[in-house]
Amino acid sequence: MPHHHRIAIGSCSHPSLPQPLWKIIHARRPAAFIWGGDAVYSDRFAGRNWTAVGLHRVAHENDDNNNSNNNNNDPSSPNHHHAHARSTGKKKNNGGGWRMTFPPPSIHVEATPDVIQSWYEEQWDVDDYRRFVEGWYDDVGDDDDRQYQQQQKQQQQLTRPIVFGTIDDHDYGQNNGDITYQYKRESNLAFIDFMYSGVDDAGESNSCAQDVDESNQYNGVCESSQDESNSPKKVVYEDNNNPNQLHEFQTKRRSKSNDPMYQRALEGKGVYGVSLFDFSRTKRSRQSSEELKNDSILWGGGYWVPDEDAMIDPDIISRTNIEEPFDETDINYSTTHSVAIFALDVRSNKTPWSKGKQTSTHNTHNEGSTSTPSNNNTSSSSIIHTPALDFLGQHQWEWFQKALSNSYATVNIIVSGLQFHPERFPNDGNVIEEWSKFPRARQMIYDMILNSGANSPMLVSGDVHMAQFMRKDCVRSSDIMYADADDAGDTATSFKANAQQRPYRPRPLVEITTSGMTHSWGTSFSSQPRNHRLPLKLYTYFVSPIFMTICHYVCPWNDILILTEDDGKRENEERGAASPQDGEVREEIVRGGRVGMQYYLGLNFAEFEFEFDSNDDDDTIGGGDGGGAVTVRIFGKEANNAPPKLETRWTFDQLSGNTDLPGTTAKLRDFVNAGNVEYYPNSNNARSEHEWICVPHRGLASVYHEYAANIMMFFN
Repeated sequence: MPHHHRIAIGSCSHPSLPQPLWKIIHARRPAAFIWGGDAVYSDRFAGRNWTAVGLHRVAHENDDNNNSNNNNNDPSSPNHHHAHARSTGKKKNNGGGWRMTFPPPSIHVEATPDVIQSWYEEQWDVDDYRRFVEGWYDDVGDDDDRQYQQQQKQQQQLTRPIVFGTIDDHDYGQNNGDITYQYKRESNLAFIDFMYSGVDDAGESNSCAQDVDESNQYNGVCESSQDESNSPKKVVYEDNNNPNQLHEFQTKRRSKSNDPMYQRALEGKGVYGVSLFDFSRTKRSRQSSEELKNDSILWGGGYWVPDEDAMIDPDIISRTNIEEPFDETDINYSTTHSVAIFALDVRSNKTPWSKGKQTSTHNTHNEGSTSTPSNNNTSSSSIIHTPALDFLGQHQWEWFQKALSNSYATVNIIVSGLQFHPERFPNDGNVIEEWSKFPRARQMIYDMILNSGANSPMLVSGDVHMAQFMRKDCVRSSDIMYADADDAGDTATSFKANAQQRPYRPRPLVEITTSGMTHSWGTSFSSQPRNHRLPLKLYTYFVSPIFMTICHYVCPWNDILILTEDDGKRENEERGAASPQDGEVREEIVRGGRVGMQYYLGLNFAEFEFEFDSNDDDDTIGGGDGGGAVTVRIFGKEANNAPPKLETRWTFDQLSGNTDLPGTTAKLRDFVNAGNVEYYPNSNNARSEHEWICVPHRGLASVYHEYAANIMMFFN
């Protein structure tokens, strides 16, 4: 039976609503499940603020308040014009701008710590979720050692998925939550406790674990007795890509007290962290029966790498005498078969949205200037100045920059509760939250990711109660060649050739949004249980899908992927060109999903399945040819091996910008016009090699299209 290297991600789950997806996730047997925010809904809806509806004049924040070295005005307030706006060539008056507020913002009662804890307990009591977290027993039919097969069957090796992730506003406890929430520390700790549900007592339970077969039916299998000792057990592994190389790996029991994310939550810094999976590791222990019995849990299918072995988290490294940057001898995992997942907290340190005519002034850090992120293989010691309007906070920015530089994983997935790429109407963060509402912060994270040298970066988000595949193409602002070196206007003539004099290649940055495990735009976008019961269900289940379908075809959302029949043929060609593993016969890809615009409105979760090139035998830093690919699927609630609703595939080289990723129609003028927008840090002379200009891969929409679509949506 082939090994499936899978990770599942989902968000927006209300414990009081039906949860049909867990049996499907269980049957797919991912190494991990990543919460993308809103694991529960702890705050309480109390109506809508109709007095906020209307057109409001809102002042822009001034960057110069606490940073005299920065001469740029900060247009990052939520009323700032979309990134598609064209520069007038004149410095705008800092007097402010207009912001439309509609529909009316919702009013929510903030949750207390007891309420948050009770909701997490209710989610843990969902049978299908708990059974998934409790794990399953590994298949052993593909092992060629019959004696080992029989031994493992007798001892019942238990596999448990790693549960990891981050928060959004509703599990945080405050709708549109931010740094002002009085229970943020208690909320952070409650989330960590929830992620470790059933973990600390994993060695004490003698109950029966529940497995699930391909028809999504549970089969009870009694768990063998487990060693309660916290001492690590040495288990011998071998790399798939180098059968002659054996190494020892410590199978360490997961411990909340040793988790750096827990330590940061205790200190009130938020819930953010990184988790590493090395898919080159295959259990082939030749242990005695007693030793195998004691090693009764394979965390993450045996692929999970403990933080102290991964050495990516800067707070872990600070406890050691290891100095950065790392060299080859410091890396204890495969650099050609590994996946790092970064979970960012966009709530605990977020600046509040502007209310009415007020500007957002709550900021405890330096304002205005962006960072100058260092490249990979550096110490990442450059000073970071957080923007005045921010999502992450000073410590998290510094942590993320260093962690990215420490990662030599094959794929690096960055998870945020809010969407990165979209710039949706209305431009009021009180109504629609997304990174674009704080443009300087979003520009900063784009620059940090693309400058880090991290391999195959992928963005993942939740929040919006639907699934979308999106893509932006990015170029360094210094790589645009202008007719006049002193003019950064519309006189660009071409992109600069690289050192090999090859045609310039924009770098893709993809985003996968998966949101809506219990409620979505295909059912009712609302999380309130009453909207999922009669009589309101008749209205909400009819209006929600119609409205959002119209939005996708009327609004200029040029970041959303459009796939064609030719894309399936191209994937077959790419897969056929890859070298098959020993004895493997390449079969034609049977694409799931659909052609056309890549969105899905029903209940959903995402699955990432990784294919690693067996020819990448050189497992050192920079070793191998970077071969392999990731297939991303969006599954709905249909069981019995139903095909995915959406599916696409990218090679690692495409995600890293090493080879072309077909589908872009963005033109040079799109990058120039986007680079002229006032919030770019160096817009008056955009030449910095550290600044990137990212535009939707289908180009910028016209201003007239935007205005027309926004007016239509307003009256719709």
